[in-house]
Amino acid sequence: MIDPFANNHQSMQIGELIVENQEDKVIIYGDLDLLFDEAGYEQAKQLHELTTKVLQAFENSDQNNKKTLSSKQENDQPDNDIDNPFM
Repeated sequence: MIDPFANNHQSMQIGELIVENQEDKVIIYGDLDLLFDEAGYEQAKQLHELTTKVLQAFENSDQNNKKTLSSKQENDQPDNDIDNPFM
């Protein structure tokens, strides 16, 4: 199980659902078919544990707000002018 927002190197998989951990976000993508059987029950428990940990990280955000976090998406702002290296 990952520790949400704690680092940039953890990932996990539940069925075909991929969860990637970063310090400023948790990325979830893929598919998860929860069948009404024992395997589906185990996957549902894993999903529940993951979302509980994510919610706890938000609730404990006073700790996380002390970190200076930046993501590539936030740093790629189109309104910033840069010098053209070819001129």
